[in-house]
Amino acid sequence: MKNGLLKRTFGAVALLTVLAGGAWAELPIEPTPAVQSLPAKYPDSYVFLVDPNFFGIESGKVVIADVGAAVDHHKGAIGAAQFGLFAAAKTRPELYVVDTFYARGHRGERTDVLTIYDKSTLNQIGEIILPGGKRAQALTEAGAFQLSADERFAFVYNFTPAASVTVVDLLNRRVASEIDIPGCVHAFALGGGGFASLCGNGAVASTKLDAGGRFVAQTMSAPFNDIDNDPMFTRPAIIGGVAYFPTYGGKIQPIDFSGPEAVAGEAWAIPAPAASAPKKKTWRDRIPGLSKHEAHAGARLPSGWQLTAHDDAGRLYVSMRATATVDDHDTGGDEVWVIDPKSRTLVNRLKLRAEASIIEVTAGADPLLVAARPDFSFDVYKANTGEWTRRIGGQIVMTPFAAVASK
Repeated sequence: MKNGLLKRTFGAVALLTVLAGGAWAELPIEPTPAVQSLPAKYPDSYVFLVDPNFFGIESGKVVIADVGAAVDHHKGAIGAAQFGLFAAAKTRPELYVVDTFYARGHRGERTDVLTIYDKSTLNQIGEIILPGGKRAQALTEAGAFQLSADERFAFVYNFTPAASVTVVDLLNRRVASEIDIPGCVHAFALGGGGFASLCGNGAVASTKLDAGGRFVAQTMSAPFNDIDNDPMFTRPAIIGGVAYFPTYGGKIQPIDFSGPEAVAGEAWAIPAPAASAPKKKTWRDRIPGLSKHEAHAGARLPSGWQLTAHDDAGRLYVSMRATATVDDHDTGGDEVWVIDPKSRTLVNRLKLRAEASIIEVTAGADPLLVAARPDFSFDVYKANTGEWTRRIGGQIVMTPFAAVASK
């Protein structure tokens, strides 16, 4: 009986093999290599997902994803090793990555490189060696790598722990200068061609450059950022040259970067909803005086890593959460509040399906809100209404820490 069963099984397998072989034979031969290119102008729904890849940071990458597509989200990728930083040009078809390599993988001589990629083919078209092994290796922040207002230069933030900025001439593909910014961090592009840095004394420094990218002068504003009691997040949304920085305590601090010097405006409170939810009680409430921040318990405050975004209509998006303490600032939000920064009014509250540590909003009249879930998949919503449209999973990225809309 066993022999009969085996014969029938082998016969069925043989028949299926013949049939399958016939079907396969009818398929056309795929030409190799089969290399495709991306469009010269990316659709509004394209987003760059910056993935340090904590499981192997030497294999970090930037994934180009179409968050508006029902399927086939992954459009391409470029390398971004050892906490690589990313920027895209608007005036040239170029993408830029600053990353780090070691001669023997995780050890050996260090080389920092600014690599230039073609936007359509994703082929490397140039590189500029950054001297000294100085560039800051940390979680992705936009202020650590930016292009100048005219995109002639790139600004790379260094930390050794002395702070400085390497100015790179992107047109001539060479390092133009290195400028010290003692006690300060980052390099936000100024309208006059220089850059601004946030400083530990609560002020903002403005650095002026000459036409060749060399140091001319540096000025310091009066302190305005209350570092001890209500510090700013260092990851703003920039709308029309004005950067909107949320604070831990629930304010918005505007800084105008549109001119040759940064100008700090008056901070204003994030507008409250018409009917506030009751404050959430925590174990801290049972121990009077435990925390000087206990008044924040239950209030909705800004929270997340990349916690701000903006759309083409000039609206500001801020990730918010019901906090147990002000120190929940990096946890992520379960709501995104849409704010008109000109009238300082709350336009909408978008409820998320899961807490998000990263948010970004795409370009166009019908923008999409992209929100990174705790498992590093992404929820996509209609930004105008908050309607959920899809979830993008499948480990399109491993450990993303930034999303940059193609704008």
